[in-house]
Amino acid sequence: MLVRKNFNEADQVQSVPHGRLEIVALPGQTLARAVLEPGWRWSEDMKQMAGTASCEVAHTAYVVSGRMHVRMDDGRETDLAAGDAHFVGPGHDAWVVGDEPLIIIDVVGAGDTEHTTGETAAPRVTGSCPCGVEYSAPSEAQEELITAIQQHALHSHQHEASREQILAELTGAVAAAQTV
Repeated sequence: MLVRKNFNEADQVQSVPHGRLEIVALPGQTLARAVLEPGWRWSEDMKQMAGTASCEVAHTAYVVSGRMHVRMDDGRETDLAAGDAHFVGPGHDAWVVGDEPLIIIDVVGAGDTEHTTGETAAPRVTGSCPCGVEYSAPSEAQEELITAIQQHALHSHQHEASREQILAELTGAVAAAQTV
């Protein structure tokens, strides 16, 4: 399988105060590009939407450009700048530093955009190889997901998995509808 997507033609674009989120869903993984303007601060711009005192989402991300300051609920703080790959656990506030927009790529997870946008993600279908490797894709990409699992089984385990075997194991909206 080979899939290419461009953030400039994102699957989903969400406006947020002082910025926007651009989301692309790939088989097994969703990525979000946040473009946040100077003045953006989680506690001022996102807190009400999230309904929590601080951001309770863990972020594995990469700063493309700009700078951001992060303060954990326990008082630890750090600055992040272009080129920094990082993990920020739940329980934090963050804000753009300086007069340059912050562009950051967040590894959201397999189809999980709700924590990023405040909206429920599009329906997804999930399947796995018996070895435990899990794949997830938007429901409309179910056939590509089946192909990915077949290719993984063949190339990693020299095992041929039939489309019917994989369909029987899929979970999600489309898979459930097809197995009824």
